[in-house]
Amino acid sequence: MKKILIIATAILLTGTTYFVSGKKLYAEQPVNKNINVEVYKTASYVSPAYANTFATLEVTVVRIKGNKKDTAFQHTFQPKELKDFPGSDKPLVQKITIPNVNDSKEKLEIFYKLTYNSEGSVLNFLNTTTIGKGQQTGKLHIQI
Repeated sequence: MKKILIIATAILLTGTTYFVSGKKLYAEQPVNKNINVEVYKTASYVSPAYANTFATLEVTVVRIKGNKKDTAFQHTFQPKELKDFPGSDKPLVQKITIPNVNDSKEKLEIFYKLTYNSEGSVLNFLNTTTIGKGQQTGKLHIQI
């Protein structure tokens, strides 16, 4: 009986060691995720109705793992008059890289807040998109 107990314990320890070391060997490597934010206007905005109307853009990338959220990136673009934004053929581009993302356990949420200010009248526009498992890159098109 003692021999069986010793043999069973040895097999159990060998199996556990193999399982734990095998998991470490095949652990997922963190990846870098890239996001291209493209900002452009969809109209000329040369009408006097748009004079002194500005837009401000704030982009935030949040890393989410389970219930935990951390801000990984945040940038506020300088306010510009609507007519001064580039057209869709030459957008304003912001390239964002979030390093060391565990692709199977984390996702990225990209939030943006677009604020229009016309002589004190303010309008906020909010939107979000997600970069999840298997997505190495994302593109965010923001139309002014």
